[in-house]
Amino acid sequence: MGMVARLPTASAQAARGLAPWLLTLAALGCGNDLAQVTGVVTVDGQPLRGGDNVRATVVYQPASGNGVTAIGNVGADGSYHLMSGSQPGATPGEYLVACTATQKIVGKDPNAAPTGKRITDPKYANPQTSGLQFIVQPGNNELNIALASPGHGT
Repeated sequence: MGMVARLPTASAQAARGLAPWLLTLAALGCGNDLAQVTGVVTVDGQPLRGGDNVRATVVYQPASGNGVTAIGNVGADGSYHLMSGSQPGATPGEYLVACTATQKIVGKDPNAAPTGKRITDPKYANPQTSGLQFIVQPGNNELNIALASPGHGT
């Protein structure tokens, strides 16, 4: 019995032709020039634990006053990852940073709206008063944020 050579289908040929382009695009990213920014937020040396009953947010505001503000939610392990709109990352540059955390408090009345108790010092809620400033470099950045609770100094 002879061997029958199987010719590639048109779709297989097209996929092979696209493979180098797809690899190039993956290596270059989407071309949005955003740097990846991650880190861990701590309060008095302990991870700030965001999650179901705690809403914790990090806000990076461009120091120049111009540009896109990047925002990240703090997870249960204290980690955050910045987003600029729907895109992961932040434009490289200098930022003033704010960080807030509020614990949700549910009252006895199930029909009443829940209230909240601020966990972080109020000064950290405003980038102008937080004392937190970072420079985001192109590429990957790990920028940890150390906060102090009210009365524990900075």
